[in-house]
Amino acid sequence: MALNHTGEYQDYLKSLREQGNLPAPTLQTNSLPTPLMAFYGTGIWGDLDVLNRWWQQRQTQNISRTATFYNTITLHDGNRAITPAGGTQHIDYQARAQHLLDDLATFLDALERSGRSLLVAIVPEHGAALHGDRMQIAGMREIPSPSITHVPVGLKLVGMKKPHSGPPIHIKSPTSYLALSELVARLSDGLAFTATDLNWDTLTANLPLTAPVAENAGVVVLTYQGAPFVRMNSANWLPYPR
Repeated sequence: MALNHTGEYQDYLKSLREQGNLPAPTLQTNSLPTPLMAFYGTGIWGDLDVLNRWWQQRQTQNISRTATFYNTITLHDGNRAITPAGGTQHIDYQARAQHLLDDLATFLDALERSGRSLLVAIVPEHGAALHGDRMQIAGMREIPSPSITHVPVGLKLVGMKKPHSGPPIHIKSPTSYLALSELVARLSDGLAFTATDLNWDTLTANLPLTAPVAENAGVVVLTYQGAPFVRMNSANWLPYPR
């Protein structure tokens, strides 16, 4: 496990270890630069710095197969840039997002050059609610509306003998964690990395479907007959205002 933050906010690291049965982080990150200050007042390490340090450590380990969970809060609402003078200043979401995407692209390029076979899964927790809607202002996420909870998930296969050609395969059916775990299970034997005639349609066919539903502290939002509905504090279901 690796984080680009301390994990202390709301006992996040403790929850991961107790509920996810994950080991404690072993990376030495305290010496890395902190370009951002977290919304709760501690430094955030750069994603590429943390990922590169993990990759350096991984290459020294005599382990044939392993899985690593990496959590980043670079895009979390309320983060601020640390100035050379030691203060902080506002940095907009687009700049942070572009920096994160550039870091991930650089990291994936390094993985490709290594010649190793890896599966990288990128799974956002939720959207940023940059614009708000008729139910809540921008930045608020108490009501898990479709615009907040419908987020892109990506799987990247690195080190394939015959990589996929053409644009990325886009799975447009309603999917969630069940489809993601099913797809990972189909890839877990490693044969996709050595295949010369991998059938991508077969690999991605018949994934479990999940109807859109999200819940947060007594508020439930789901889709019924193509339209979103909301229920707050166990009251009646109401159409979600658009």
